[in-house]
Amino acid sequence: MKTWRLTSKHKNSFHETEAWSKSKLEIIHDIVWKTGSFTIESNTKPEIDLVNKEGLDPDNNEYGYAFEFEESSNGKGEYTYPEGLSSEEEVKLEELIETDTLEKTGWVYEGNEYYLIGELELTLIS
Repeated sequence: MKTWRLTSKHKNSFHETEAWSKSKLEIIHDIVWKTGSFTIESNTKPEIDLVNKEGLDPDNNEYGYAFEFEESSNGKGEYTYPEGLSSEEEVKLEELIETDTLEKTGWVYEGNEYYLIGELELTLIS
């Protein structure tokens, strides 16, 4: 079996979205990574549209390959808090995020999703 690396060709085209929920509230963390990659196990070169005009969601794609997250680096993120929170409540949430204690206060990590935007590169690595 061969291993292939899939990366965005241009910087800042590797996006990640994380989500936490509590009751009917949701916190979203959108991160734009300078670089990032996935690996694909395949005996033959994967047939992937490297022009990628529509973007690629590795978890929900039409290609049929299992994309394995490899790495990401130099990300900048922004949080979206539930509507209607007071500034004091937002400050409390920011403190929980900074101290990595959201889950200790009842917030449930719902997971993350990745998106590759724009042109892609596919390289054989082993």
